[in-house]
Amino acid sequence: MKIAIGQLIVKAANCAENFHKMQEQILDAIENQAHLIIFPEMALPGYFIGDTWEQLSFLQDCEYYHKKILRLSDKIDIIFGSVGVDWQKKNEDGRVRKYNAIYCASKGNFIINSKTKYPFWIKSLMPNYREFDDSRYFYDLRKLASDNNSKLEELYEPLKLKLNGKVIKIGVSICEDAWSDDYSNNPILTFNKKYKHDFFLNLSASPYTLAKKEKREKLFCKISKYCNTSLFYVNCVGVQNLGKTIYGFDGSSTFYSNKGKVIEIGEFFSESLRFFEFDLSRKTLISKQSFLNERNKLDKASELQFSLEYILRSCLNEWNIKKVVIGLSGGIDSALSAVLFTRVLGNKNVYLINMPSQFNSELTKNAAKKLADNLQCPFAFIPIDESIKYTKDQINKVSFSHSNEKIEVNSFVFENIQARDRSGRILAAVAAALGGVFVCNANKSEMTVGYSTLYGDQAGFMAPLADLWKQDVYLLSHHYNKHIFKKQVIPNETLQVVPSAELSENHNVMENKGDPLNYPYHDLLFSSWVEHWNRKTPEDCLKAYLKNNLATLIGCESKLIENLFPNVHAFINDLERWWTLYRGMGAFKRVQAPPVIALSRRAFGNDHREHIGRVTFSAGYIKIKSKILKE
Repeated sequence: MKIAIGQLIVKAANCAENFHKMQEQILDAIENQAHLIIFPEMALPGYFIGDTWEQLSFLQDCEYYHKKILRLSDKIDIIFGSVGVDWQKKNEDGRVRKYNAIYCASKGNFIINSKTKYPFWIKSLMPNYREFDDSRYFYDLRKLASDNNSKLEELYEPLKLKLNGKVIKIGVSICEDAWSDDYSNNPILTFNKKYKHDFFLNLSASPYTLAKKEKREKLFCKISKYCNTSLFYVNCVGVQNLGKTIYGFDGSSTFYSNKGKVIEIGEFFSESLRFFEFDLSRKTLISKQSFLNERNKLDKASELQFSLEYILRSCLNEWNIKKVVIGLSGGIDSALSAVLFTRVLGNKNVYLINMPSQFNSELTKNAAKKLADNLQCPFAFIPIDESIKYTKDQINKVSFSHSNEKIEVNSFVFENIQARDRSGRILAAVAAALGGVFVCNANKSEMTVGYSTLYGDQAGFMAPLADLWKQDVYLLSHHYNKHIFKKQVIPNETLQVVPSAELSENHNVMENKGDPLNYPYHDLLFSSWVEHWNRKTPEDCLKAYLKNNLATLIGCESKLIENLFPNVHAFINDLERWWTLYRGMGAFKRVQAPPVIALSRRAFGNDHREHIGRVTFSAGYIKIKSKILKE
């Protein structure tokens, strides 16, 4: 049996474009005499499309293209993921009932599941964690079984295809159906127990995160071995977003034999159509081709570079953005942004602007100019001393009617004036004049505690670095110099200068004065609050500190903690300072921040849902702290 695997770039809420891409691959598969072509989950409508699922005309559009796919199925069987609609029933929100479904078009008709009577197979498990919110839109097989007072397996049967007089039984599952460890049902194992299958399918729209591929392989090897049945994992590529968070889909489609052998059939972040012979008698894959997934050769820095460039390039293409403007401070974050956008858009389309004030050193100004020269990007100095002095004087002269309140621009307010002048005035105006956009250079460390100015350096069309901790920014910057450019493109001055906002004399880099964060420590502390599966709180951290195992808890060097904090009081002061900002002003700023490219296990935005409220500490923390203060 010749099988084609269509690892598609799926465009969100764009049935027409997705259909035409599917049509191209179907015709190619027919020409190559394939018997079956398989596409990913939600290949036709896209997956992350928000409340577009509530538009009846969109659902009708999906059904229109379902019929067009049917007309292509005379010479090949076509399995694909899409939305299944039951116009006679309702979801729990009162809207028309929708299913995340698998269709199989064969000889001009959709194969009917005799158990459900639907022309599709239904996803059993609905993920409702991290970025996923499937139950908001879809009815699942578990709910349908409950409605019918039946068991899950009573509404399932293998998908049956006929080939040369032989009936082929295919086990079908959709993405989360395999990630079932924390559910009361394990669909694949349950279906496997009741039926014999020639092979299983898992159609997925699985977003990328760092090192996720290894986790997938471990999971699916376990499933295929346990079931003693081969399995095709088919994932999409491209980018989709949930407004505040942008996700890449890495493909990495894979065949898993019943013995746990892994054969990669789709490349990392690359659209492809691959053909394979499946031996029905031995129930295994026969392939004369050998595909090496690029992901296997990548260390952390290389993987971050590869995925970040792919997602960024895809976004700019999707949004038709041709030019970007970047505020180039001479520091590491803006330098990495400049490198990324130059790699993706080309140096002539990346405009770099240094906006010095009296507080900016010659060192960082020269570093900015040197980087621009190395990249051969358009570059300009636009000083801000005159404009920020004007703003300061203007505000100091404000007189309110009906109030005796007098205001004065203190040093902190003046720092914010500088940041807003640079981004909100200069970068925004230059970008508009060029017909482009400007970039937010904030990293994840800054975003966690709001170490940025609202409507200032936090502004921009996108925050491409906002899922990279500061240490990752350095890692990636060194990687570009050493392995991509193979020369010193990002200047040593930028790599070695103390990280600093340079907004006052307290930020004088020539006196080694910089940010109030110790990044090797605070990156890991903040990560424990944001990224750990069981997210840590000050109570967890204080308990660990008192037991001398905080370094183990957050994963840092124990001597680093000893050198930073001479006593428990210093530790508590630091802990409370950053927790208060994380849960307070940081949260207020994050909900107004630009979209973030997701790379980690938990990115800000839809993957890190939060509320704006008063900062609190747990009763356990207060009790421990009170005891310490009494000693």
